Amino acid sequence: MSRKIKTLISFKIESLLEEWVKIFDSKEADLRHSEFDIKPLFRELSKDDPKKVICIHQAPDVSIQRFVQANSEWIKSHKVDFSSMEESSWI
Repeated sequence: MSRKIKTLISFKIESLLEEWVKIFDSKEADLRHSEFDIKPLFRELSKDDPKKVICIHQAPDVSIQRFVQANSEWIKSHKVDFSSMEESSWI
């Protein structure tokens, strides 16, 4: 049985939040998430840093890592700063 994990990911964006949100909320992003059984639950901007975003997803264990690995170039093309990415998982 695969357990659904909630994954919290924070990172910085190099664009305006509105531009990034259009991509994150797009049908293409939905399709890419669904390929890995990932369900986005929440995304928001830090009140202290206008370039820092937090996302919470629900997915089977290791799906987020597989998604990022398979889609890294697509994610980078949307001005996500991979060097700032932090991840934690919750049951």
